[in-house]
Amino acid sequence: MTRDADRVARSVALSVCAYLLLVRLYGREEAMGQPWSLFRLKQRFHADLMREEIDRTERKWQRKLKQYADVA
Repeated sequence: MTRDADRVARSVALSVCAYLLLVRLYGREEAMGQPWSLFRLKQRFHADLMREEIDRTERKWQRKLKQYADVA
């Protein structure tokens, strides 16, 4: 832990900005339906990032397999 006031202020500001971004990205969709929480928005954001990474990795391997099939 730090006692440096500037670092603490930046840390808090960064956290608030991150949560405001989550609300901006996903809050409108969630607000239309049932009650929502920042924790669920964070989980959804994380799941979306993981899905994109998995899709990107799969596309990369598909390109490699196609390249090897073309050579063979």
